[in-house]
Amino acid sequence: MALRLQTREARRKLAPRHQPYYIELRRGLHLGYRRGTAGSSWYLREFKADVDYPSGGRYIKRRLGLTDDELPANGTTVLSWEDATRLALADERPTLTKPGKLTLAEAAQDYFDTRTATTPHDKNTWARFIAPSRLASKSVSEVTTGDLERWFAAQVPQTEDREKRRAAQATANRRWTVLRAILNSAFRKDPARVPSDGAWRRVRPFPNADQPRTRTLTADECKRLLSKLEGPLRAMAQGALYTGLRLGELEALQAGDVGPDFVRVRNSKSGKPRTVPLNREGSEFFAALVKDKQKEAPVFEYINRVYVSRQMRAGCEAAEIKPPAVFHDLRRTYGSLLLNERVASDAIQELLGHADLRMTRRAYAHLSDATLFKAVRKLPSFSEPTPKRRRRGEDAGRS
Repeated sequence: MALRLQTREARRKLAPRHQPYYIELRRGLHLGYRRGTAGSSWYLREFKADVDYPSGGRYIKRRLGLTDDELPANGTTVLSWEDATRLALADERPTLTKPGKLTLAEAAQDYFDTRTATTPHDKNTWARFIAPSRLASKSVSEVTTGDLERWFAAQVPQTEDREKRRAAQATANRRWTVLRAILNSAFRKDPARVPSDGAWRRVRPFPNADQPRTRTLTADECKRLLSKLEGPLRAMAQGALYTGLRLGELEALQAGDVGPDFVRVRNSKSGKPRTVPLNREGSEFFAALVKDKQKEAPVFEYINRVYVSRQMRAGCEAAEIKPPAVFHDLRRTYGSLLLNERVASDAIQELLGHADLRMTRRAYAHLSDATLFKAVRKLPSFSEPTPKRRRRGEDAGRS
């Protein structure tokens, strides 16, 4: 049976495997389709004559880009069959031209220019901890696993204090997340100059370094804090308590995302949209915010992250809340209140938009244990009742 790669339906029938499926476009030139477990890509393979090789030549393989199996084609990074065929038959196809080097600094610039989900914190991490290193001037395709591991190790200062070492390793893991995102972006967008991601796939973060923050507020503390916050931040904090949304999700909310008793999150950290129901008070709160607004208008005013941090600290101090809470603790408070109401973990995962149930259980493990103890203590007794002792008079009368 002839192999067909022209349609999505035909490609979906192929089993995932490491090596691409190839179709010969003309003698010595093949267009390949590699289907993995997490996505699929187009490859180009061309035979080049070379007397230095026993067979008289060798195959040169280049990755062209992602397929349009799951994503819409854009002609550059996501290619349809027609796009891939046109690129494979072009006079300047990747197997003929020698791609120039892409430095890590150039890859970072492209990453921050094109990715809207990045935060000022990510850019600060790049500027302070990655850009000054030797990695920044190196070609992405020439970066080795050893280069990355040496940079990784340098992020953790030498100390005998186990807790300080753990905290430093957790910080290094977060910096590595930014660097790895830049490298993966270059691999996806420019397969001709970054043909492999093997160097950083072999790097492992420090294990058991990250400890989830467990700070939550009581209902009374929430009321006191809201009374001390001012202006746009107070509205945003109240919205977080009604929905459990992240700060970035609240900033992205538009008036059209607010329903009569729900809000719809289109731009989620996990990439999946979700709908969060509202109670009566929350419905009235959001209805007042979006009244007379166009559908595309933002629900909340944008607030600088540094301002948010400073005002949360000042608000907690004024409300006599110790230790002070950060904005993300409002999201944890929402989750803890749900858990106290015996809401199932998978339902909390859905409401909070966690990509994995393990993340939900890890974040609220300390509260889950307390809830389980309370539940177990309410179980009925199954022991036989203790026989009542007879009165002395009754015993004497019967003797």
